Amino acid sequence: MMLLLSAAWAAVPHFSYPKWVSANGWGAVVWNDDRLGDAYPHLYQEYAPGVVTPDLLWDSYFGLVDADGGRWLLDWDEVRYRPGTNLIHAEGSAGPYTLVLDAWTPMEAGGFGLAQVLQVTNAGGDARAVQVVSLQNWHVGGTEVASSPSAEEVVEAGTDATLAMYAPGATDAACAGVWDTVNAGGEIGGGCTQSGADVVPAFGWRVELGAGETRSFGVYAGVDVGWADADPSGWVAAEEAWWSAWHAGNQLPTDLSDDRRAVALQSLAFLKMAQVVEPGDAHGQIPASLPLSAPVGDFQHIWNITWVRDGAYATVALARTGHAAEAAAMLRFLIQPGKTGEYRSYVGGLDYAVSVCRVYGDGTEWSDSDANGPNVEYDNFGLYLWALGQVIAAGETGLVEELGPRALDGVADVLVRLQDPVTGLLQPDSSIWERHWNGQQQQFTYSSVWAAEGLEAAATIADALGDPRGDEYRAVAASIEEAIVRELVDAGGVLAASREQLESGSDYLDLATVEAFNTGAIAVDDPIFGASMEAWDRLRVASGGGYMRNDDGDTYDSHEWAMIDLRTSAALRRAGEVDEAEALLDWITDHARLNSDVVPELYDPDTADYAGPAPMLGFGAGAYLLTLADAEDPDFGQEPEPEDPVVQQLGPCGCGPAGAPVGLVAPALSLLLALRRRR
Repeated sequence: MMLLLSAAWAAVPHFSYPKWVSANGWGAVVWNDDRLGDAYPHLYQEYAPGVVTPDLLWDSYFGLVDADGGRWLLDWDEVRYRPGTNLIHAEGSAGPYTLVLDAWTPMEAGGFGLAQVLQVTNAGGDARAVQVVSLQNWHVGGTEVASSPSAEEVVEAGTDATLAMYAPGATDAACAGVWDTVNAGGEIGGGCTQSGADVVPAFGWRVELGAGETRSFGVYAGVDVGWADADPSGWVAAEEAWWSAWHAGNQLPTDLSDDRRAVALQSLAFLKMAQVVEPGDAHGQIPASLPLSAPVGDFQHIWNITWVRDGAYATVALARTGHAAEAAAMLRFLIQPGKTGEYRSYVGGLDYAVSVCRVYGDGTEWSDSDANGPNVEYDNFGLYLWALGQVIAAGETGLVEELGPRALDGVADVLVRLQDPVTGLLQPDSSIWERHWNGQQQQFTYSSVWAAEGLEAAATIADALGDPRGDEYRAVAASIEEAIVRELVDAGGVLAASREQLESGSDYLDLATVEAFNTGAIAVDDPIFGASMEAWDRLRVASGGGYMRNDDGDTYDSHEWAMIDLRTSAALRRAGEVDEAEALLDWITDHARLNSDVVPELYDPDTADYAGPAPMLGFGAGAYLLTLADAEDPDFGQEPEPEDPVVQQLGPCGCGPAGAPVGLVAPALSLLLALRRRR
């Protein structure tokens, strides 16, 4: 099979996304263009219906006052992440001073907080008296009340939060007229005791900087100042050390290029910083994105909401890169007892255990509705089972007994009963692109693909538990795969988006269906793959870089999708089309390298500018890491040959010769082998 890809892109990778974000599992802060401009004390949009996470920060930045006057430090030569971390790093200069700024949410703070350290070097030939100023324009809600017990401390309280700010070594604090004072070349001071709708605290340090001397100035603002050490010069190194220790557990392909390794490390950092660590019902979730975005036309969407689908990709990415414990926490979050069931009437009246769409911060089921009703997405069920199997295979064998029974009863059994007895496919649903209900639901290929994959994982979990349902799950999975080929492929061998679109006779191309070839529902050496890839060439965007998701034609559909490019790359590699696979992977990588190693949701179809949330998590960082893992092992997922000695020893269910369980190691090996399915 020969696939013709453009030899040269109409657009080239370039910088287009001047936003950065830092998170620590509790909350997040956002750097917009030239300064910190947003801060959220939680990573989820809404904890429960109507309980919205507020934006607490208007802006925060440093300034300098010396004999030459005052200036706010908003002109940076470079902003980026310190590699593989959540530290937003900026470099620049002002007059005789060279400046290095780091801003981040400390991973060991034990709560939401923002740390900032400005390093100032006097690069001039003479000593200079200077006041360094840190403006802290928090919006904590309602009538704000600020007080400064000392020049180093300010407490600001409002209806949304109470923040304690600590500036070690500060000689001055102020609340009134700070911005104008510095602009006029004056030094701030007088303390901070003020209340009102917009209180703006600031700290000042009066110092003498000798020629060539470097000093560090730090501020920490959070729910508890206990994290902040009295010497800010060591704060950055301590945070980098934390990240180095965490990355020591990485399991990445050994032959990655420097560029791909850089994007992989930052992708892992995004997944780690975005996973909620606060105790209680919210613990373990990974939202679809962090709370920032580039516009898509007039639609400024931010997806810091946890979807089952996006979460499954993030979960498996963590499991396959050495972080199975984090992956297990996400699986526990998604299947909390008592959190689902609102849409039972849309699921055949069945009791189900995983949300049909997305979830609130506390894990309660949440589906958005429009004039066509709610989104009810059966693909979530198969994706959850797939992720559970992958995490068990990665070493979290305790999940077999911890989550296995609930997953079989509330997810796998539901999928079995959702099989359409007429077509053999899954019954109509809203699926991956959320087409809602009331006649919009269809028998989507994507949902049937993941139903088959999930049921195969469920079969192996059942075998490990000694549960006789394994044979039924396996049989239903096989019949769904047969139905996909029988019911969803056109006369020319092209895989369609859905049965209904295929029957319409046109506009049925959808690259989400490429997962049929990545899961093995259809083998990549089947002529269907070649015919589909040739047809999908019509989904190439004008920039030449990659693909839109489908041919439905609206603005969102017609943008280039990073997740689609990445999963297409994985399928091409499995089919032996390495050059084409590499071209897509390089396109994503080269863009990310020029945009602080961020993989976005979308690219503009004409210019290839970043669009949508960035970083995207499951559909961005997770898809990138999965595709790298597939590049190292393109046969991952293949069914083992019958003569495989491990299969002979354990049997197809991971049991001994007589069918007796051989402990928890056997389920892990069994799952790993069962997931090596045919291509």
